[in-house]
Amino acid sequence: MAKKNQMQCRQLECDGFPRADHPVWKEADSCSLVDVVTGEKPFLGTQFSVFRCDKEQRIFFLFQGEDDRIQSSFRWRDEPLYREDVFEVFIADNNNVSHYIELEASPHNVLFDGLISCDEDGNRHLDMSFDIKEWRVETRYVEKKNYITSVWSLPYTAFSIPPEAGKSWRINAFRIDHSERGESLQAWQKTGEANFHVPDAFGYLEFV
Repeated sequence: MAKKNQMQCRQLECDGFPRADHPVWKEADSCSLVDVVTGEKPFLGTQFSVFRCDKEQRIFFLFQGEDDRIQSSFRWRDEPLYREDVFEVFIADNNNVSHYIELEASPHNVLFDGLISCDEDGNRHLDMSFDIKEWRVETRYVEKKNYITSVWSLPYTAFSIPPEAGKSWRINAFRIDHSERGESLQAWQKTGEANFHVPDAFGYLEFV
C-alpha cells in the first residue's frame, strides 16, 4: 500500500483527451485534498487523480470538487490566478525541490506556468519565460450540481525528466476556493501554514 505522501502514476491506455467522465479515470490513482494548514477535511471536498499514457506521450491530472460559487475574473495567460479560484500543481521533475514548475488553471481555463527557484536564503524567484505550448485544460462547472472538474493534459516534452516506470517526481497539488465562508486553501500534502510554497512538504509521484 502506498504511503500517505505517495501516489502512483500508472501507465494506462487512452486515445485522445480523457474528459472527466472517461472510464480510464476509474483506474487512475487518486487522493483527497485537505486543509493546507491543519490537514483536516475541507468544507468542500476535492479529489485529485493522475495517470500517464506512453502512447500519447502525455501525463493527465484531474481535479473533481464540490463548488457552490465560482470566483474567477482573469482572462489572460500568466495573470495572478492564485488570487481567486484556481487549481494548482507544483512539480519538481528532477526531484530537486529548490527548483520546481508551478502550474495553475482557473475555472475558465486560463493558464499560468512558471519556474520557481529558491536560493540559499529561502527566497523564491519566478521565471515567467517558461511556457508549455501543448498544455491542454478542460474545466467544467455544473452549477445545478455545485460541482467542478478540471482535466489537464501535459506533454512529456515539457519536463526535464519525463514520466518513466521506476522514476518519480516530487509534487504537490492544491486548490484555492472562495465563497461566502471565506478562502479555502487545500493541498494533497499539507504544508502546516497558509502557504503553498513549502517544497519540503512535497509528496512523491511514483511512475509504475
